[in-house]
Amino acid sequence: MSEPRIKRVLLVEDDRGFARLLREMFKEQGSPDTEVTHVESLGEAESHLAGKAVDIVLLDPGLPDSQGIASVIRAHAAAPRVPLVVLTGRNDESLALEALQAGAQDYLVKGQIDTRGLLRFLRYAIERNAMEEALFAERERAEVTLKSIGDAVACTDVSGNLTFLNLVAERMTGWTMQEAEGRPMADVIRIVDATSRETVPDRTGISLDGGRPGHLPSNSILIRRDGFEIPIEDSVAAIHDRDDGPAGEVIVFRDVSAARTSQQQLRAVSDELERSNQELEGFATIASHDLQEPLRKIQAFGDRLAEHSAGALDEEATDYLRRMTNAAGRMQSLINDLLEYSQVIIRPEPPQPVDLGLVVAEVLSDLDERIRVTKGQVHVGPLPTILASPLQVRQLFQNLIANALKFHAPGVAPEVHIEATSRGESRGSKGRRDRTSGWEIRVRDNGIGFDEKHGEKIFAPFQRLNGRQAYEGTGMGLAICRRIAAFLGGTITATSRPGGGATFVVLLPGTAISDPLAPAA
Repeated sequence: MSEPRIKRVLLVEDDRGFARLLREMFKEQGSPDTEVTHVESLGEAESHLAGKAVDIVLLDPGLPDSQGIASVIRAHAAAPRVPLVVLTGRNDESLALEALQAGAQDYLVKGQIDTRGLLRFLRYAIERNAMEEALFAERERAEVTLKSIGDAVACTDVSGNLTFLNLVAERMTGWTMQEAEGRPMADVIRIVDATSRETVPDRTGISLDGGRPGHLPSNSILIRRDGFEIPIEDSVAAIHDRDDGPAGEVIVFRDVSAARTSQQQLRAVSDELERSNQELEGFATIASHDLQEPLRKIQAFGDRLAEHSAGALDEEATDYLRRMTNAAGRMQSLINDLLEYSQVIIRPEPPQPVDLGLVVAEVLSDLDERIRVTKGQVHVGPLPTILASPLQVRQLFQNLIANALKFHAPGVAPEVHIEATSRGESRGSKGRRDRTSGWEIRVRDNGIGFDEKHGEKIFAPFQRLNGRQAYEGTGMGLAICRRIAAFLGGTITATSRPGGGATFVVLLPGTAISDPLAPAA
């Protein structure tokens, strides 16, 4: 650090001989550019300081218009940021101490000033004043920062007594800084376990022992001074001195009432969802066993009646019997679809690599007879391998492709296109696809289409836009598709127009394990 240059000195001295001596000392020290302004009264000094800047003030407190410590107080008030050195005619320790307490930087005994050391002494006084100003500014900045942040901050000394509380800490504890200063931290920051209601052990010293930040146990509650309880989280870190020794601790804590309430609400919703799933699983058990057994008997006895008593029944009775067995068959299909719908969330498979191309090939194999009868064509583009539930992905494509083959105009062979597009991709240095945030799967057909005002209705359970006589089904297929897409973290939508076919768009999140669209290395 370079020595500060002393350009402007204000000498407040009523002894003209001593003032002349000081001027000579400055010249002897090789400082001809130093401007020494001499005034003989404190009033003149105050006037000078009000209009001109100086680097340092040399003050004799015994002046015609002011005496003793009062002179120091007035001079410091006139220029509080300028270092002030008191000149005294005797080695008066008590006066020196009073002067320092009143704002002086240091003092000199007139008879003990030597020419060589004068400038060095004054430079030291200026440097020390500058460091004190910088330290004050840094401390002020830190204090303003601590008072402005949203978390509560408390500081202790090495004995665990409080030395600082910011405004948030004052509000949360109910103690002011003046009331809390010097008290043990545990007296001001009282913490209990929300479950056991036992006092949490004093955190003082936790970071000093191991040197690492410490934390409160979860589910901790701060007891405010008035008894009000506030759920909190905190951290404790050590404060070190310049030798890296322990000097105290800083405790940062925050009100987590909203977060705790949200957690409790989330836990309640999760419990309710678990209960709902259990009820749904119970329904699935009933649907798969208890409800289907009577239907199987109705169908079985209906078939026997038709086989053994066909000749004994007239045309009307035969029609009744046919309607009964058809209704039982539709009911069984409906129960099977409901069971499939519920199984999407009751017993999901863990995610695993699923080759969508292979899944579609298996679905097309299952639908081979329907494709042959309708003379349909299914065109499949490159499809990725993703992490998903194999059964759910199969159900998704089974319903979408079956729908595309089913809802075609009379006399028009169905044509279906299946393709995939990566979404949110990023490119590497050579233009290669590095990562995708998801996939867009499109299933497009040339079928009868629908009015887009029904774009949401078609995904609701049991909703049909066409009569049962024209197209078979229970109205559950697309509802199952939407539930599967949602469970996989994606969405499904549809665009269409009457007579113009339909396009179903499935958006699935996640990075593909293999990307058939990426260019070869």
